[in-house]
Amino acid sequence: MQTFEPVANGIYLLKTPFNGLWSGVYLIRREKSILIDSGASAETVDNTILPALKMLGLTPADLSFLLCTHTHGDHIGGHHRIKELAGIPCGVFEGGLDKLRNPLKYSKLIRNSFPEHSPAPPSVLRGVEPDFLLRDSETLGPLKLIHTPGHDTDTVCFLDRETRTLLTGDSIQGNGTILQGCALYMDLPGYRDSMKKLQGESVDAIVMGHPYLPWNTPVLRNEKAADCLKNALEITDFYDTIISNLIQGGETDPVKLAEHLIRTIGGQMPRHLFLALHTVEEHRKRWKKPQESKTKNS
Repeated sequence: MQTFEPVANGIYLLKTPFNGLWSGVYLIRREKSILIDSGASAETVDNTILPALKMLGLTPADLSFLLCTHTHGDHIGGHHRIKELAGIPCGVFEGGLDKLRNPLKYSKLIRNSFPEHSPAPPSVLRGVEPDFLLRDSETLGPLKLIHTPGHDTDTVCFLDRETRTLLTGDSIQGNGTILQGCALYMDLPGYRDSMKKLQGESVDAIVMGHPYLPWNTPVLRNEKAADCLKNALEITDFYDTIISNLIQGGETDPVKLAEHLIRTIGGQMPRHLFLALHTVEEHRKRWKKPQESKTKNS
């Protein structure tokens, strides 16, 4: 049975099952109890989150707030079920309002960019109506919300100001998980700016939302936390070198670019390439226009 593992004073991480890996759910337990993210489905809530809460003597009714790091299905798939069980106040970053209301619609949009290389969206996704919105740098109890776009437009981190623990969800990608093949970001300039923004925060520990490579550990502390943010930026530079060299050599097929990138970084080739294709497209934006101009002038 999965349990909420303590990662700092009053902060816990639960590794919920997701496609053979895990997706993190965070619990803040002090004067008020706050749950951040809810796994991939109602089944995750019933089979994993509820038993883990029970082991701490808690039920959903004991939670003060339900939040999320972003509105992808593996992070808010259980929101509807938790709201069914207990009408606790649900908050979301203002940029994720419409996505939380209809996550299935947005999941389809992400896949529609590369339909031939995408799996079917998770039909079990059900949205919820948030009770309140949070803005960048706004605080809720001990938590400070930090908007960190890049992985997606509504991605955020929560900084626990008492322990200086940063709950990052999917904001810090590294080389992605073994299932992705490489990092997933849909806004490269935003992602790089977010990594620099996080470097400006006073952070003692970083808690990931998945087993991201090259770290493959849920918690990074002190110097390892600082090095993680530097490494995340360096990885984007490495990707850019790989992809730009191929484009300047005449390769324009995004699928071939994605496959070459994954092989070069030593990643495992995923069954569906849509996540890697989003990342490759962000790098292609930087290089395809000069290449197109060169082609037109030749």
